[in-house]
Amino acid sequence: MTHCVPQFWTKMSSLMWYLFFVTLITSRTVSANESSTLDMKVSSCNITGVWSNELGSTLRVKAEGSEVRGVYQTAVESKRGAAGLHRTAQIIGVVGNGTQPAVSFSVLWEKGSCSAWLGQCFILRDGEQVLKTFWMLRSVADNLAGDWGSTRLGEDLFFKT
Repeated sequence: MTHCVPQFWTKMSSLMWYLFFVTLITSRTVSANESSTLDMKVSSCNITGVWSNELGSTLRVKAEGSEVRGVYQTAVESKRGAAGLHRTAQIIGVVGNGTQPAVSFSVLWEKGSCSAWLGQCFILRDGEQVLKTFWMLRSVADNLAGDWGSTRLGEDLFFKT
């Protein structure tokens, strides 16, 4: 069983990078009033802080160097109770360098499913910081026959609060 774990993560990593690049290629163009610009009020994105997405989920994160740690509280679940009693989980991830860095973080939910987000922090014209992310949720299947519906994909836009 343990020899399957490295193969799983290698395949998962390859799939996540592929999906990340597909998302970048096919994502909508940012409109002029949302675009990043060099004459911004904020000089670079700071991942550390509290972020909320369009569904009301909250990300409390601290970045130290390239390491990201924090707590994610979801406002949604694939089914009632799937994320656990308090709908919270510890996150761990990485963040790149630069003024608008790429970021990746993941959680392991209390009931055994896991989620991962890949994205980038952007500074908008008004100085607002946003995280545009692509996510993958893997729910635990009862058996191989039930595996077909256990992976979900989507996008989130987090705003710094």
